[in-house]
Amino acid sequence: MSDYSRADRCCDLVMKGGITSGILYPPAICRIAERFHLVGIGGSSAGAIAACAAAAAEYRRRNSGDGRGFDLLEQLPGTLGGGSLTGLFRPDRETAGLFALFLSALGLAQAPWLSRVWWKTRAVWAAIRHRKTLQPLIENGFGLCTGMANGNPVRPEEIPPLTEWLAGTIDRIAGKEDGTPLTFGDLWQAPVPPALRDTLKAVGSPSIDLRAVTTCISFGRPMELPLTGTRIFAFDPSEWRRFFPSRIVDYLVEQAGQIPSDVLRVDGRLPLPVGEKLPVVVAARMSLSFPGLFTLIPLYAVDHNAPGSPMRKVWFSDGGITSNLPISGFDALFPSWPTLAINLQYIDESGRPARTGVDPKFLTYMIARPGDGTADLWTAFDGVESPVKQFVAFAGAIFRSAQVWHDNGYLRLPGYRDRVVEIWLRPDEGGMNLTMPSETIRGLVERGNAAGISLRDRFTGDDDNAALSWDGHRWTRLRSAMAGLATYLRQFKGSVDHPLAGDRSLDQLLSDLSAPPVHRFESRRQLECARQAIAALRDFAGMLEEMPPGSGESEAPSERPFSGGPRPKVEIGSRPPR
Repeated sequence: MSDYSRADRCCDLVMKGGITSGILYPPAICRIAERFHLVGIGGSSAGAIAACAAAAAEYRRRNSGDGRGFDLLEQLPGTLGGGSLTGLFRPDRETAGLFALFLSALGLAQAPWLSRVWWKTRAVWAAIRHRKTLQPLIENGFGLCTGMANGNPVRPEEIPPLTEWLAGTIDRIAGKEDGTPLTFGDLWQAPVPPALRDTLKAVGSPSIDLRAVTTCISFGRPMELPLTGTRIFAFDPSEWRRFFPSRIVDYLVEQAGQIPSDVLRVDGRLPLPVGEKLPVVVAARMSLSFPGLFTLIPLYAVDHNAPGSPMRKVWFSDGGITSNLPISGFDALFPSWPTLAINLQYIDESGRPARTGVDPKFLTYMIARPGDGTADLWTAFDGVESPVKQFVAFAGAIFRSAQVWHDNGYLRLPGYRDRVVEIWLRPDEGGMNLTMPSETIRGLVERGNAAGISLRDRFTGDDDNAALSWDGHRWTRLRSAMAGLATYLRQFKGSVDHPLAGDRSLDQLLSDLSAPPVHRFESRRQLECARQAIAALRDFAGMLEEMPPGSGESEAPSERPFSGGPRPKVEIGSRPPR
């Protein structure tokens, strides 16, 4: 067993979605936790599930002082071999036939010729009967599995379906023995390690800051659970009993009774408890709703764009659709601790990773020099022999570009690429491989273990002068962010100093409380503070535009102070919250 009492540093940890690929996360988390207290923990889809389990283990360590939660976490992959992994994806009764067809399709490439012919015959027959075939899928929330296997009971010796298993596993890892679910409030109020108290208070961070990304496909944007400050959603308890264990729904009903909101109490629906009252397992399940495999999660909200403002159903799907590696969620201009990330990459039919420098033994990759990692990875879709396969590859490339462009952009930036470890997966590993044998799972565990050690050792090394160290990382982040800030403020100063003809200047807009007529300051003190702050920004922008000349004759010519920094350059601008 590992010794988790030696942790003397802090970090954030973000993990990418990948369905069954998440089985490699427990050993990686545990290797990092041997030296780091986990503060911010986030992810999407399977990465969110791993984040929730990691938060539960850290919660137990903070409360009990031991590493039993991490020991339980590390044992999880070993319990999912021998067919148990497939048991987590147990379908509901109405979709059991479709699920069987789905499983046979997944193994089609390795199947004998006669089996492929039989499957194609069944697929043609299903297409002929498509209306009747698809209806159970639609009625089941557009997915094969709710995570509760409704109407498809599990025998005592079998592993429970995913959501039931998750609810029990999270609470067991956290050491919750009173029957109540682990909540975000439990994490936020967990004891703080002594070395972290002053810093956490100064930056305003919760003790354990868990975040899980889901995609609201009704609104067309990602959302970050636990939806702090948002009280616009209602849930239907009878409907949610199809998606969550009864004890979780009973808890939500009890908490909803304390929320004053008549608008959200319509037709038996109740206000959804958010923020500190939200159970962690709800966030895990809402983030993992892989389209077609897992059902969407329904909530309700008032449609203010419709006549009479009716309440309509709002659908939530997999977080990986819009943000599969939310690496920027915990970032700061000058971080107090590193935000580590685990990224998953997939080997194509060529049989080798599409990046040079990958460890041939464990198929992991971290940059070895500050300038590494800027080259784009290629997605090949042309040159395929079959026109049908080429068109499918083309459609897949479009989908992946829409899905991961945001994540891929961040992964090239200085101060980001040095704290990310890539794990490369073969075609028969992770992803939609629901029937991985125990040997394959053991291989993934070894890979996750190696990845965790790589991240842990990079930021706990003794050489503070190394380019790829904690000090080197903070310095890179500062140089990169200040260069971006300099560009942003130069543009601000240019607009302030040179308004278009006929426009009022910023000084005129700040002349008194009556201008402009919207979002006015509430007091003259506010107005005066704003004037002083903007004057300081203009002065700072002028300094960033050009350094003052030196006093000595040997001084270099005046130049912009943050020129020549890390590449690619970072752009700073407004970004909506998730």
